[in-house]
Amino acid sequence: MKSILCGVGLAALSLSLATPAYAGVSADFAGCDGLKKPKRSDDGMRGEATISSFRLRNQDVPTMVIASCDRALESGKLRPEQTLRLAHIMRARAAAKLQTGDLEGSLADLDAAETAAREYEGDFFYERSMGVSIDLLRAIALNDQGKGTEAVAIAEAAAAQRPFALEVQRIASMLRAANSQQPGDTTIWRHLGQIDPATRSLSAQLGSGPADLSALAASAGEPAVHLPGPPSIEAIMNSGGNATPLLTEWNSAVSTPMTTAYALAANGDSDRARAWIEATRVALTPTKTEKGDDKKQSDSLVNLFTTMTRSTIFLPMEKVVEARIAISEGRLEDARTVVSDKAFRASPLTEEFYSAYAAANEDGAAPELPPLGPAIERKGPKLSALADNLLIRPESERKLIDYKEARPNVLGALVGGALSLGTSLLGGIPRTSGFDEVENDDGSIKVEYNGNTTSGPVVQEMTLLRAAEVAQAAGKPYFHIERRNDYQRYLTQLMYGVEQSRTLTGYKTELTIRLLDDAADQPQALEAIAVIDALGPIYYGD
Repeated sequence: MKSILCGVGLAALSLSLATPAYAGVSADFAGCDGLKKPKRSDDGMRGEATISSFRLRNQDVPTMVIASCDRALESGKLRPEQTLRLAHIMRARAAAKLQTGDLEGSLADLDAAETAAREYEGDFFYERSMGVSIDLLRAIALNDQGKGTEAVAIAEAAAAQRPFALEVQRIASMLRAANSQQPGDTTIWRHLGQIDPATRSLSAQLGSGPADLSALAASAGEPAVHLPGPPSIEAIMNSGGNATPLLTEWNSAVSTPMTTAYALAANGDSDRARAWIEATRVALTPTKTEKGDDKKQSDSLVNLFTTMTRSTIFLPMEKVVEARIAISEGRLEDARTVVSDKAFRASPLTEEFYSAYAAANEDGAAPELPPLGPAIERKGPKLSALADNLLIRPESERKLIDYKEARPNVLGALVGGALSLGTSLLGGIPRTSGFDEVENDDGSIKVEYNGNTTSGPVVQEMTLLRAAEVAQAAGKPYFHIERRNDYQRYLTQLMYGVEQSRTLTGYKTELTIRLLDDAADQPQALEAIAVIDALGPIYYGD
């Protein structure tokens, strides 16, 4: 009887989700820009609204957002003096129009957003949040109109205002690459690679020159392979049961360390190349299924993804890396034997491999390699799909008070280093609840910040600032980000285990860092004092 009731309940739920009723003005504001309906006595920016999960699962979300914004603007609930909320709504509609391909409509809404927020023009905190957001949305629209030079100029200015905000730097780097004759140029991706470890193999994958592989090899560090956890039921539902989007994340998590292994092999570091191969192999070892239905299901999904990624990504790349090691060691016959039964397509790595083999076989003593197949046609990323990631919440000095209280009073505790920000910033200062630091067995340090804020970039910056403080406290001028994870936190409502709605409650960033005396061997390292100089004046306060 219980299972029948559950079945009926889920069936009824699916019917209700398929034909959502119009929920009123409050839902219109929430569905447009994610905030609550404004009241008469406030500035209109009333905090996070609860969002229906139907919207989160629906493939036509941009059209729904536009309709919600239209109704909200026509409702008469937004008062003339609530200009910041009007700008917020116009920006949300602009982003949705950008995603539907309505470039002219998007640019018109961005103009309207800037006009509505004219009184905030020049305000430091507004410019680095809403201002940067509007500028990057405009840059994407202009780029899609074929105005690449103008788009890149706007993106460069936005990136300079927010040098340590992940999404800002990603979009700016992508726009640079999209308008460059050499998208794999390491200078395009260098700064993003400093704050985003997932980016570091990208220039090698896009480029084909030895300099790209040399840079990747130099930044390799110790072998570290981090596979995604088991996909959630929500993720499976949102993908319609299609494993391809979920598998892509696993493929990337394996191709990145294996590309690093190839870079090391191409630069003659065979032992470290094999260490990266082995670390990847160990990470892909199937999990022994434990008792309990939920655990069995989780383990089964992990093992399925592990098996698929191992066969499609790891094993072919292992062959290429081993063959590249053989070339570096002068064993051309071995190199050819390893790949003789494989059919490779042209790519930056396989082309480098074939070039290296040809150079080593200049005298023609070894047999030629089998011909390369045609390259897979690759399309540039559709940046308009990332518009939602650029909807940075407006910031103000008063909204930073939470972070000032959550961090140690660094300036108040400085002794003799007030001007230089010295080398002992945190001596004797107790850690507070917003931050956490854990020293790992391998000597690295995990630094995290859990912020009750709706501004992801603020949490990212605070975590990075804390990492720089930790380096300074240890007397280390540099630190290298080996791994990072960025999270959004939600309060969710469930029915029969299916999510009905969610409310954004905050963000969290985790950085695993390694402290360094010298950055000569680690080009992706950050200088601690540079980070403190850039972010300290914003967050330390009086």
